[in-house]
Amino acid sequence: MTIHSAAETGPAIVLRTRPLGESDLLVVLLTPGGKVEAAARGARNSKRRFPGGLPSGLRGLATITRGRGTLARLERFEATAHHSPVGRDLDRFAYVAYLCELTDELVLGRHPDPLVFAALCTALEAVIGGTPRPGQLRRYELALLTGLGLLPALVDCCACGEPVAPGPGDTVAFDAVRGGVLCLTHGRGAPRLPVAVLAAAQQLVQGEDPAPLEEAPVAERRALRDLTQSALKAHLRRPLQSLSFFAALARPASASPETGQEPGESEAQ
Repeated sequence: MTIHSAAETGPAIVLRTRPLGESDLLVVLLTPGGKVEAAARGARNSKRRFPGGLPSGLRGLATITRGRGTLARLERFEATAHHSPVGRDLDRFAYVAYLCELTDELVLGRHPDPLVFAALCTALEAVIGGTPRPGQLRRYELALLTGLGLLPALVDCCACGEPVAPGPGDTVAFDAVRGGVLCLTHGRGAPRLPVAVLAAAQQLVQGEDPAPLEEAPVAERRALRDLTQSALKAHLRRPLQSLSFFAALARPASASPETGQEPGESEAQ
């Protein structure tokens, strides 16, 4: 959505808000045309222009104008997708908070990126309209990295460009800081990933359904989580506050016999 002096209405997702004066809000939106910051006058009181408020993850149609100043104005936001389940379920709340904070932190400026917008819409629909699953986060994380041109190498060695062959124990060297997978020559001393984990990441990059991941061994699911998290941390300027939700939601007692999950640990983290 390109913003001109006249009001324009287009699809948008609320990423974040903060108070701006007594009754106004500063709203950060993701649109197909990029990220936009806009002042919503009277948003904390107006139920006519902003029915249901402006919670993070809300999808709808935003009417935006560009005034004389540099800050755009959000005149109205009309929800087009059901959002109420987020307020009734802590798991959904945690997932939505993470998706929005991650996007807000990595997407910079008003650069058109309809693929990232579409990927976030898909992820939000999956976790709000269905059962939140860690695999849905993994697919979005990889889609976001791809859309921003930050995806680590998953096929050819990031050092020499040669195809990577499995090494000892059917594993592959992977170092997100260096740029991804590494061949046997350049991967000496680097952390190693099971080939199955790398294959799962490649499938998610292609947009495949993450549901089959639920049947994978716990160790592989955690390794996939570690792969995406290490790739993201290489580009994040600060730790994400939303990750604390997952730690708080993890079972506080002994490790789960069904998942092997340790206290305070979540596959979604």
